[in-house]
Amino acid sequence: MQKGLILIAIMVFLSACAGNFKEMRRVSAPQVKMAMAKLEQNDNQGALIELKKAEDANPYDPEVYYGLALTYRQWDKPAVALTYIDKAIRYGDKLGYEHPGMKSEAYNLKGDILFMLKRNEEAIEAFKNALKDDLYTTPEFSLHNMALVYAAMGKADEAQKSLDRALDKNPHYAPAWFALGQIYIQKGESVAAINALRHAILEFPDYTEAHWDIAQLYLKQGDTRSAASHLKEVMRTDKDGPLGQRAQRALAELGVYGEK
Repeated sequence: MQKGLILIAIMVFLSACAGNFKEMRRVSAPQVKMAMAKLEQNDNQGALIELKKAEDANPYDPEVYYGLALTYRQWDKPAVALTYIDKAIRYGDKLGYEHPGMKSEAYNLKGDILFMLKRNEEAIEAFKNALKDDLYTTPEFSLHNMALVYAAMGKADEAQKSLDRALDKNPHYAPAWFALGQIYIQKGESVAAINALRHAILEFPDYTEAHWDIAQLYLKQGDTRSAASHLKEVMRTDKDGPLGQRAQRALAELGVYGEK
């Protein structure tokens, strides 16, 4: 009898907590949305203010801590970001189907932050944890990021395996094609590199770095016509940037100018 009463009391308590969280979430959710919009506008200070308001309203909302981690990451304060992303992971399951894969997204960001801190082995482990949830909607992000860490560690074969898995998940993910092109360049496999970079450009025609790298490969092959075509694209997509300026000089050396 007493055990039954205790069980009922626990159920009532948990139900009340869930109800309270939903009420707090009605306040914190729009504040997080406003903060993320400010982050997209590079208004980190404005984002921080909104996120702190959201934290006061709901100290159990994982999106709040994800946003705080992202803000401090953009501020180049990875050590501070790491404390917040661990809270996002801790509370990641609270949103349920409202935000499936929330914990995986937090693990992915944690891996990125650890990579910034040059804690590569821990970063790999974080990305692996991100991939454990079948409800994670963008596993290709973590697989791509894992590949970048492996590449930095000099493990080209492991990086390539991660990128192949990323493209199995999403063959339209341009950054994975670009990174695969980089791996093939390192291995001296020019034909495979050009094919990967072509895929990257097919998925994202304004991919400046892919146009630049494929132009360099064509130049090495003596195919100046194809190289010039991609150098012009670099000028178009990065007109006043460093690659655009380099492309302009390269075209001048070839006796070609930016007009199509």
